[in-house]
Amino acid sequence: MNDRPALTLKRRNFVALVGFGLFDLLVGSRLVTIQALDADKLKKLADGIHFRSVPLAPFRGNIVDRNGRLLAGGHHAYSVYAVPVQARGKRISDSIILADTLNLEQSRVLRRLKRRQGFVWIKRRLSPSEVDALKRQLASLPGIHLLTETARYYPEGSLAGAVLGFTGIDNQGLSGVEWTYNKYLMGRPGAIQEEFDARGGTPAFAYQRIVPSHQGDTLELSIDENIQWMAERAAARAMMATGGKAVMITVMHPDSGGILALVQRPGFDPNKFRESDPKRYRVLAVSDAIPPGSIFKPVTLATALEMGATSPDAGFFCPGFKVVLGRRVNCWRLAGHGAESLGDVVQNSCNVGFMSLGLALGVDRFYEGLDRFGINRRTGIDLPGEALGLIPRKARVTALDLAIMAFGQTLTVTPVGLLTAVSAIANGGLWRKPRLARAILTPDGRTVKSFEHEMGRRIISPEVAMTVQRMMTRVVQRGTGKLAQVPGYKVAGKTGTAQKVINGRTEHGIYISSFIGFAPVPNPQAVILVSIDEPVGAFYGGQVAAPVFGRLMRDILRYLHVPRTEPINRPRTGYAAIVPDLVDLSAEVAYEDAAAFGFPVQFKGHGRMVVAQSVTYGGYRPAGTLLTLKLGDRARDYLQWVSVPNFVGLSVSQAHRLAFDLGINVATVQGHATGRVVRQNRAAGAEVKAGTTIEIWASRR
Repeated sequence: MNDRPALTLKRRNFVALVGFGLFDLLVGSRLVTIQALDADKLKKLADGIHFRSVPLAPFRGNIVDRNGRLLAGGHHAYSVYAVPVQARGKRISDSIILADTLNLEQSRVLRRLKRRQGFVWIKRRLSPSEVDALKRQLASLPGIHLLTETARYYPEGSLAGAVLGFTGIDNQGLSGVEWTYNKYLMGRPGAIQEEFDARGGTPAFAYQRIVPSHQGDTLELSIDENIQWMAERAAARAMMATGGKAVMITVMHPDSGGILALVQRPGFDPNKFRESDPKRYRVLAVSDAIPPGSIFKPVTLATALEMGATSPDAGFFCPGFKVVLGRRVNCWRLAGHGAESLGDVVQNSCNVGFMSLGLALGVDRFYEGLDRFGINRRTGIDLPGEALGLIPRKARVTALDLAIMAFGQTLTVTPVGLLTAVSAIANGGLWRKPRLARAILTPDGRTVKSFEHEMGRRIISPEVAMTVQRMMTRVVQRGTGKLAQVPGYKVAGKTGTAQKVINGRTEHGIYISSFIGFAPVPNPQAVILVSIDEPVGAFYGGQVAAPVFGRLMRDILRYLHVPRTEPINRPRTGYAAIVPDLVDLSAEVAYEDAAAFGFPVQFKGHGRMVVAQSVTYGGYRPAGTLLTLKLGDRARDYLQWVSVPNFVGLSVSQAHRLAFDLGINVATVQGHATGRVVRQNRAAGAEVKAGTTIEIWASRR
């Protein structure tokens, strides 16, 4: 009995000790968590409560061409921000001053100054005059601060504008490779952190710290700036010479799949992208699927040879049409080509011959060929918005559909998709993914990632590729692509003229004129696709696109120092020969080119460059005809600004000639080709860039 109270007391003490022990353990573990495990997180939380942070934007990584030339860089820019609590008491007067100085709405500035935030932007990217004006006012504007930021700039202006893309106000990529490789280019932001008190003010001896920003990686492109400039000028000249609605030129290196140049007209300047039509932001060669027409025929030819549906010594007969499922399908030459070899079919671009190849393949093997060449899927090029061509469902394809698809109609493909397919023929049968990025580099030049050595997949044998190459050279030597010749080199190519599809309907009289080819053969160094949308007047690909290809290929081969592969065989005197395009060449080069085509020349005037020639290029003259070349001081600058003339009262043909002389285009919106101009959409005297299209309205007669 006497021991029971003592035992109860001991039990109570034990329970109390255990309770205190558990409590101490809980408190101790919590202290360890706070002071050790979660210390960094809690410190950041505490700092966030009594530190205000002003962001420090990093320099965005540079974009350079394959030779290291700068295509996109960064520079310093001023922005103004406010600490609203510091501006308390003078908000109305401050908002009036800021609105007047920075050309802003006073109500908008006032709303920002009333926000319950530690930091608000007032205006980003000030102009130099705004910076100077604001600096004179800062002493009387408590809580208003200038901050040095970074901004994007493109030193070459509109060069490869759609490919490069542009960035937003926070230097984030919004289009082009700026968007695709944003995670590498954007860098790591920093901050200026400043201690503040409970009222939001800056206490005496306030602690300030800087978290440095880190510049983004450098993007090295496969583009060669010099070749890009060549293609840009070729596109500008083509647009003016043909009056086309748009021009696309893409140049690829066949052995690597790297894009050497990608041009579209009209283009835009990424430094001033807000001033341009957003439709121009798209890379047309990637985002638009077009009916290829006859430039698709090399794919049909290679597929038929690879799968044994034909052979190089096969014979054909073209009466000018072919009847399939009771429907007559005409060849482009209604009189027909008569008896032909397979090489003749390619040289003549004979639709009847290619219909026979398609039918010999059959639906299954034809679609297998589309799959091999990647025609029925996206290429995966490193640009946003790649389209997928429209190809009829295999299960629904009839023999008539198959026959027409074989020569490039009733299906669509992106220009870059077809260029990649023909590039596989040029490199011996390997399909390589097209790419704009060549490497990712750190700011100090170390390689982070390389894209140059990705493996290709074999789609046709080297023997078939060589056979197709030889047949394509006949197109340029003796067929529809004669104007694509490059003296001293064997060139392979294919012309194409496709009726344009608008709102799902094939439009008669509206064409896309194209030429695709490569040189030299063998061992091609460049594959080029030229596409001209809705040319005015002449519209066959061999007439309007082939000369653009030939001249550009000649310039590229000379730039790359590719030695001549063929002797230059001058035509015999008196025989019909093609007049070459000699304008904008130096006198020495013009003399050599004219001689290669069989024409002696005489020079008139003074200067280093040819500015006019007596016989328009592209026509035929007897070899030995004397050409008169007018010399000037410099090549015509197709990228300059020009004044719009007054077209009203001129005939449509006179307006076209005047526009061409000035370096601009005209497009007749309404009226007859023999009528006179009654209205134009740009006022006479307005300054526009050369290559701009002016719309005109003409009378009916």
